[in-house]
Amino acid sequence: MAVRKHSFIEGEFYHIYTHSVGDMILFKTNRDYIRAVNTLFASNSTRDIPRLDRFADLNLVWDMKDGKIDIGENLVDLVGFCFMPNHFHLLIGEKRSGNISLFMHRLLVSYSKYFNLKYERRGHVFERTFNSKHLIDNEYLLRASAYIHLNSKDLDNWQKKECQYPWSSFQDYAGENRWGRLLQAKIVLDQFDGHKQDYRRFAEDARNIDYDPILT
Repeated sequence: MAVRKHSFIEGEFYHIYTHSVGDMILFKTNRDYIRAVNTLFASNSTRDIPRLDRFADLNLVWDMKDGKIDIGENLVDLVGFCFMPNHFHLLIGEKRSGNISLFMHRLLVSYSKYFNLKYERRGHVFERTFNSKHLIDNEYLLRASAYIHLNSKDLDNWQKKECQYPWSSFQDYAGENRWGRLLQAKIVLDQFDGHKQDYRRFAEDARNIDYDPILT
């Protein structure tokens, strides 16, 4: 198993990337994407993950957002995300030592069990070690945010419409935050004085950004 080249430091932010084994499609239907989003938010809790198969659509997330389900404390600051067909990106902050690793373990194991059961397969779903890049300063935090939110440009029909892509937090930065307190968008948006159109222009202007997507 690969050895990580850095530790996760309390109060620091990281670009997390994980890929399927053998370029396998992780999200074959909208229902798979919905399950991934439910799992993402449900995993970010000090409490046990609820039975996700009991919830249709995004009802679980709405109940968490509205306080109908007690999620306890968040394990990490979830700042941004983008789910793609065979991989996904996260922008997260370490709140307490060990929390990122615990959060990622819960997220990957839960979705893997769902995927293998649904598609009647066995074995690993994700590569054995998720990748992470320490965002060493605020400039890299903003660059990573733009890179993650522009990821859908590589998909057919989503070029220059990335802020409308439903399985990314970009639309929550450019418009109403669908996830409320579950998504810590203010960590980035406050740097634009909360002006969402300014952030959108910043991100869209970054299509040729000098940001190394090779994570270490």
